Amino acid sequence: MTSTSHAPIVVIGGGVAGLTAAALLGPTGAPVVLLEKASATGGRAATRDRNGFLFNLGPHALYRTGALWKTLKSVGAGVGGGVPTGNGGYAILGGRRHTLPAGFASLLTTGLLALPGKFELARFQSRLAHVDTATIQHEVLASWLESNVRDTIVRQVVRMLVRVTTFANDPEHQSAGAALDQLQLGVTAGVLYVDGGWQTIVDSLRSVALASGVRIISGAHAVALETAGTRDVDAVRLADGTAVRASGVIIAAGPADVDAVAGTRFAAEAPPPIRVATLDVALQSLPQPHATVAFGVDTPVYFSVHSAIARLAPAGGAMIHVSKYLRPGETAGRGDEIELETLMDTMQPGWRDLLVFKQYLPSLTVTHAGVTAAQGGLTGRPPSRVAAFDNVWIAGDWVGPRGQLSDASAASASEAARLAANLVARSAHSCGAKSPALQVAGRAS
Repeated sequence: MTSTSHAPIVVIGGGVAGLTAAALLGPTGAPVVLLEKASATGGRAATRDRNGFLFNLGPHALYRTGALWKTLKSVGAGVGGGVPTGNGGYAILGGRRHTLPAGFASLLTTGLLALPGKFELARFQSRLAHVDTATIQHEVLASWLESNVRDTIVRQVVRMLVRVTTFANDPEHQSAGAALDQLQLGVTAGVLYVDGGWQTIVDSLRSVALASGVRIISGAHAVALETAGTRDVDAVRLADGTAVRASGVIIAAGPADVDAVAGTRFAAEAPPPIRVATLDVALQSLPQPHATVAFGVDTPVYFSVHSAIARLAPAGGAMIHVSKYLRPGETAGRGDEIELETLMDTMQPGWRDLLVFKQYLPSLTVTHAGVTAAQGGLTGRPPSRVAAFDNVWIAGDWVGPRGQLSDASAASASEAARLAANLVARSAHSCGAKSPALQVAGRAS
């Protein structure tokens, strides 16, 4: 029996991945401590309340058949909201608005495509569910589209849909398999815009964790792992010089933060992060109540009135996200903010007279690493187990072979929690102690 056999499993990071791991581990009976360096949990899923207007950090959508959705249901962390359909939306091509081809009727009537293009887009949509994405993880999206879609504008439309579902604007490097896998997920059951913002998810996971005995410590900045000269970590050292004993550690953070704590080199090997420039706007009311969604076809922009679907604003008010999907290494500035404001002028003329509050985030990280063909798509991402240690695991939107965005966070957190729980069970068995119930519920598939 090791000296850490009665020490807790320590989860480093209080974002979606860390909270998910803690919420799954708590009911197993193993002691769990979650360390969050900020003053509150949530990370990029936090929501700010500005006089009843609920500001997420850029646009957020919960995939209704994804790993996070399944995990929330499995732990009883329910959320509500509305499902956007795209009906009545616009596709912007050459500066002109066209009906967004979101269904059969809108496809027939849109001026976005000529008749041959409409037929090809319809065929693509009907075949999408049958594409074996596992076989094209190593193929670049741009090359796959060139080989499988003849109409130029249809290819642009598919790229547009990929941007919307993955937030990535990198078809020359993005894995075709990963991109189409995400499109399939979106088509299956759509997404949910969450009532109350993503803080609702944060608060639900936090409540589940606390109710099951997890100890959450805010303002605790983990800086290093301590070992007794073995592959087993027995403590986590904090910035204030103190240490938290540990039987195992889950680091739920980005590659650079994992490297800083564990001495690994994930950041050097990871693809570039996915980032957006986003303008989040609160209005007293909508000048154009029916103009609620628009996607750029030949420009990587996005416009959506999320409060038209979910409860995010006071009665009569509007909460809007206008975003630009950035290329890897692209730097956004005032010119990009003006571009997003111009899109607001196009969709909601007169909005400036109704402005309550706005925030411009020129370089918001959506995912810590893109999913590239060169790395092997989803299957090329690092596993949850850290090779240098026997009791350290990682979780986040850049980890594991399942899911993207928050679904990757939930799936990798579930796997890390499962591995940590199994280790505690084996340790208890080897000591002859009674094993706690260590079946982790809601493992993402």
